[in-house]
This record gives sequence, C-alpha cells and structure tokens, in this order.
Amino acid sequence: MSCKIAVLIDAENTSVKYIDVALKEMNQYGEVTVQRMYGDFSSQGMQEWAKKGLEYAIIPIHQARYTATKNASDIMLVIDAMDILYQGTTDTFCIISSDSDFTRLASRLREGGKKVIGMGMSNASKTFITACNEYKFLDKIIDEENELYEDSINEESAITPLNNIKNAINNMLQQAESSGKVFYMGSAKSQLQREFPDFDERNYGYSMFKTFIENELKLKVTINGSVAQIHRIKKDNRAEISKNVEALIIQRAKSGIGLGLLGSEIHRTYPDFSHKNLGYSKLSSYVKSIPRINITGKGNKQSVHYTKNK
Repeated sequence: MSCKIAVLIDAENTSVKYIDVALKEMNQYGEVTVQRMYGDFSSQGMQEWAKKGLEYAIIPIHQARYTATKNASDIMLVIDAMDILYQGTTDTFCIISSDSDFTRLASRLREGGKKVIGMGMSNASKTFITACNEYKFLDKIIDEENELYEDSINEESAITPLNNIKNAINNMLQQAESSGKVFYMGSAKSQLQREFPDFDERNYGYSMFKTFIENELKLKVTINGSVAQIHRIKKDNRAEISKNVEALIIQRAKSGIGLGLLGSEIHRTYPDFSHKNLGYSKLSSYVKSIPRINITGKGNKQSVHYTKNK
C-alpha cells in the first residue's frame, strides 16, 4: 500500500534548482498529498520559487520577515506540520531544509509514529540529519545524475565517512556469519539507514547499492528471484591446493602407496581438491601426469611409486 506524504519546503534555506530532483525522489516513496513551501515570496530572491511552485502546484505559504533575527516562515512550517500530524492523513513527512532549527520537529513527528525524510545539502546540520529516519543530500543526487561526483568529501560535509559505512557493513556480515544467518542486501541497507540516516550510495558516487557493496567492500552479491544475499568472496586457492596435493603424492609415492589409499588421504587432507577440476576424469590419470610418478598393477591393486632420475 502506497504511503501518503506531506512535503514541506523551507524555500529560504533551499535552492530552487533542487526541487525537481527532490519531488522525483519522494514520488518513489509513495503519493505526495501535501506540498507546501514557506518563505517571504515578496523578496526578489524568491521569485524563481514562486514560478516553480506554480509548475508543481506547490502551495506557497507566504510569511514576511518581521525582524532580522526571527524567521517567521520556519515557525509557520512547524505549525503546519503539527496540524497535519494531528489530522492523521499522512504516513510520512518530507522536510526539505538543511537547518538545525527543524531537529525538534523531526523528533516530534517520529514520536507521533510518522516517518521523517529530510532533504538538503551535504553540509546540513548533523543534529537534524540524525533526527530523521532518512536524509537525502540533494547536491549529491544531482551530481550523480549529472555525473559530476568527486571522490573526495570535504571536511565540512555532513556525509558519514565511507570507512564508517564499510566498518558497519563488515560488522553486520560478521554477526550474520557468527549466528549462521543469511545476510540479505535489503536488510543491510535498512540497518545502515537506521544507524546512519544520511546513508545513500549516491553520496559516494554509486547509482546502485549492489555496485557499492561489490566495489567498495569487495563482497559478492547473489540474486535469487527478488532476494539478494551478500557473501564474502572466497579466495581462489585452487592452484595452491594443487601444488600441495602434488607434493603429498610425491612424498607418499617415495615409499609406495596404494592408489585407493592415496585417494582417501588426499580427500581427507584437502577436501576441496578435485582432479576433475584439472581436466582429469580419473585420479589415476592425474597422478600419472606428475613427473616421475608411475602406477603399477590393475584394478584395486594399483600402487603409486616414485621413480628417481637416472
């Protein structure tokens, strides 16, 4: 069932160029039933917002600045949010702002059982980000869409450092492995967003979470129907095992050993080894391919011997 969303925009704290991508993001979550923007639209700098509001049918809530220190539009946004909360007609609130003044509002809406999605810039208030269920960095989303992502994240950015994300995922995987549970990709992202509300793979230059997992953490994602699982990539040590098996065969052949007994010892010592993976249909064919190794006898009485150089 699609959720009902109220989008409340702090127009004085947000560039109008981000509104297109912001509404596009929210339409992926559900149905936007309330769209309001707040600001002093009589000022010259807010004229573009007025035009964009008409384009998207966003209701402008005009509030003149009564003093230089108090932002009346912020207060009006909070009042409207509480009115909408008590009406009980929405499941989710989207607050588009980078301002820490909305931290308590986000907390209060969550206390009321609502999901809160914040949207703003990557230098947004960390306290506001943490107060939201999720926080989207609009500048990073636009950069990703325009392929302008830069690898470095400056020190003023509120984006969680990549190493923190990687450590969290590795810890989750380790816990799943310790308890013998499957580590699902969907669960991984949900846990990440609970721990880091600002997490979005686009913050780090990826358009898909799967690609982020595979490239940044060097983990394997397998997809079975609609379910994706995360695994560690097992080191391909077949060459090393083959080398060790060959050394074992030479050692045991020097004193002579039955082929069947040798096969059992190889399987017991190196359970991952298979002569078929090396292109041999029979163990005897593989053993005979090793220099100076001979097999005598027939059937169950075959013996393996080592021949010294003449």
